[in-house]
Amino acid sequence: MKSSHVRLSDTLTTYQLAVSLISMMLGVGLLNLPRTLTDHLDTADGWISVIIAGLGMGIFYLFIIYAFKKHQVSSLDDYMSIAFGDILNKIISLAIAFYFLVLCGWQAVAMSEMIRYFLLESTPYYLVICIIIVLCAYAVYHSLPTIVRVACFFFPISFLVLLFVLGLGARDASLYNLRPVAPEGIGPIIKNLKYALQPFQGIELILILLASVQKKAKTTKAGIGALSFVTVFYVTTYIVVVSVLGVVEVQTVIWPTIALTHAADSSLLFTERMDSFLITTWTLQFFLTSVFSLYAATYLLDKSLPIKRGYLIIGATIITCTIALIPQTTDQISKVSDWQQYGFAVIFMLLPILCYVLVMIRRKVKT
Repeated sequence: MKSSHVRLSDTLTTYQLAVSLISMMLGVGLLNLPRTLTDHLDTADGWISVIIAGLGMGIFYLFIIYAFKKHQVSSLDDYMSIAFGDILNKIISLAIAFYFLVLCGWQAVAMSEMIRYFLLESTPYYLVICIIIVLCAYAVYHSLPTIVRVACFFFPISFLVLLFVLGLGARDASLYNLRPVAPEGIGPIIKNLKYALQPFQGIELILILLASVQKKAKTTKAGIGALSFVTVFYVTTYIVVVSVLGVVEVQTVIWPTIALTHAADSSLLFTERMDSFLITTWTLQFFLTSVFSLYAATYLLDKSLPIKRGYLIIGATIITCTIALIPQTTDQISKVSDWQQYGFAVIFMLLPILCYVLVMIRRKVKT
């Protein structure tokens, strides 16, 4: 392997793998998920959808770990090479790389919207987006351990800030806003699972990071721990936000979690502008999600194309900037988000099952 390629030596510990997956999943969803789920359900039962989706993601994650160990593969591209052959593997890898580039661009767009709405109102949107993506490219140019160390540093800060915000809001919570539970039965909640998958978009990064995990690392413990943490975090956030603001108000605000900081009544001087702490902290979370997305795309491109990694990063940066600048309206951004949900389902749920079945059939035929 050329020295310019992604280093695949043992890198990530159990804790680092868990934090990387959490950082990838904790993005835009935490700030707008209460509105998305409540808007489509028209009730306060979104937390039930998140729990069901979290359990489903855990089952698929366990299957992926089992399949990779059974067939002794270390990454998705190796698995697809055995299942589909080299040519088809490269085509699918390029398609998945494009998915991650779109995900990176979408996170950058969401981040720029929040920055311009709350912090830099007069700054052109394209300038904010391009700066964000260029900074992501700079981070990806360095090794994976550098990115992971940044994630491990910011994770406790983000967790404590959000926990403090939820704690302030919980004082004004009213369980009346969460009733009645499932007034129309379980049917609408099941139908809403499509939107409940958004909190877990990013767990597909495990298909890339497995190639860089230490042999002694406990991948099952890291992944299930990350999914459990994210599920509890999103359910808690949803319950607090809806119980404080109510279903109607949550449906009308763009960033309901940030609106929670305005609703929280506190006499403490340093909490009067708590939204600034939350926005600043979550901007870093958006950034980490974008960095990991760009890293995953670069990894797949590096394994599929005979081009030096530095040039691939430049090309990926240009493509991501172009993708991020295409959607101009909220409706267009929502359509991109819907497309990503389908892509996520195919990559994380369908593709590993297909690889497992094809490899099993190939090996049985050989024997």
